[in-house]
Amino acid sequence: MKRFEKITKLISLLEAEETHGEWIIDREHKGTPDDPKQFPFVGYGRVACDLIDMVHECVDDNEDLGVRDYRGVLDSYGLPDEESVLAADISKCDGKCTLAMIVTVVRGDRFCEGLLLSYLENGMMLKWMKRLKEIDAE
Repeated sequence: MKRFEKITKLISLLEAEETHGEWIIDREHKGTPDDPKQFPFVGYGRVACDLIDMVHECVDDNEDLGVRDYRGVLDSYGLPDEESVLAADISKCDGKCTLAMIVTVVRGDRFCEGLLLSYLENGMMLKWMKRLKEIDAE
């Protein structure tokens, strides 16, 4: 198995999906102490859920890359914030940097609901996944 295959095998499935998830908003409750509303959240599709799992497995399988400290990795590549990550020339990024970008979004979604969905919808996640596929092919 290639280094990033757990992630890259999902590319065609993500491309085939019409929607990767949807916002679930509680419209049934009043929002009072007696009838509280549930906080809005994203209900991810099956492939997006698989992607989350595969990213974590890929990090575990590639301990030598040291991407558990994904923020530190991106800082070391001169990508300290979201703006610089989005502006990065992905064709020049190696596997460590690219995987750190993906992990940043997957982990960030735990603290910023919908972050992964936005990166799936804007195409950046697929772009990064395709870069990992290129790296595996080299």
